[in-house]
Parts: sequence; structure tokens; C-alpha cells
Amino acid sequence: MSTRSNIAIELPKDKDGNKKVKVIYVHSDGYPYGVGKCLVDNYNNRQLASRLFNHGDASYLGDTLDECSFYSRDWKRAEDPARTYRDEWMYMYNMKGENMIEYIYIYKDNRWHVSTSKYVPESSLKNPYDGGISYWTKFEPVIMNKEYIKYKDKHEKHAEVKMISQIGNLLSKAGFGEDNIEVQGGKAKKSN
Repeated sequence: MSTRSNIAIELPKDKDGNKKVKVIYVHSDGYPYGVGKCLVDNYNNRQLASRLFNHGDASYLGDTLDECSFYSRDWKRAEDPARTYRDEWMYMYNMKGENMIEYIYIYKDNRWHVSTSKYVPESSLKNPYDGGISYWTKFEPVIMNKEYIKYKDKHEKHAEVKMISQIGNLLSKAGFGEDNIEVQGGKAKKSN
């Protein structure tokens, strides 16, 4: 139900000439006018961007680090630290065939870029035994992405988080489960 994304930052060249890439997962609002807009509006320099990778994977991003929901810091889960790859190419190679992440953001060249997951269904292919094909688009600056441009002024902050929390409330009122129902951003107590 969430639009999942990864965010990455390209590090300065190391002694071997590689520009390593650090990556974390963000569970909600991954579309360009969600996570993309948040990154452009609030983390649009190397110093701010690099701080996002100190707490590992996140449920969602906020305008400040205190407003972000990191699984280890805010949900008391074991930390999934940022993963490091040799370079952008190796990271994107590792993402081949990934179909749960819809957008990848990377901070490089002093701005945020986005790559979109695309899927060609098997019905569009000449050989139906090929199955579908998924691929990643070339990175483009977030501010030039068509979705970002079209919806950036219509953005509702944390839309998916709000929607998911409402589902948790509905489930608790309907009497599902014996224990508390954990929802994104908090807990919904079972109603009696």
C-alpha cells in the first residue's frame, strides 16, 4: 500500500577512484512529489543530505530529521544501517529485477536525482514466455521529473502515512486481532 523508495548519496572519490554510494530504504510516499519534494525542499545540500543516512531505514521522511520516522530510532527496532556499494553502477546492478521499490533517489552533482521503476507486461512482448520485464529509467534531476512538476503544488504531506494509520484505526474498531495493532507511526489500541 505504500510507495516504496530508496535514497542514496554518492560519496567523494576514495583512494581507488570509486565514488561509493550509501543507501537507505524509505517505506512511504516515495513518489517524486512526496519523498522527492521533501528531499529537494529540505535536504538539498551535501551536509543535510548526508545526515539522512545516520539512522538507517525509515518509515517516512519529514522536513527535519526530528520529523523523520526511522525504524531504529523511533520504532525501537534493530538498526538496518545504510548499505554501501562500490559505486552507482554496482548499486543499480544490484537493483536489477527489484519490483518492490518504485523510485530511487540519489544525491550527486550537488542535487537530487530520481530513477523510476518501469515494467513491460508479458502481453506486450513478442515471446509470451519471457514474462514481464522491469527496468530503471536513467537518473534525472528531481525538479525536472514530469510527476514532480505536475503535482508538486498539490502535494499532501505524508498522505500514505495518514491513509495507513486510518486502516489501523478501522481494524482496531472492527475487533481484528487479540493484541495491539501496530500501524505506521504508532500503535492503535484494540477497542472493546
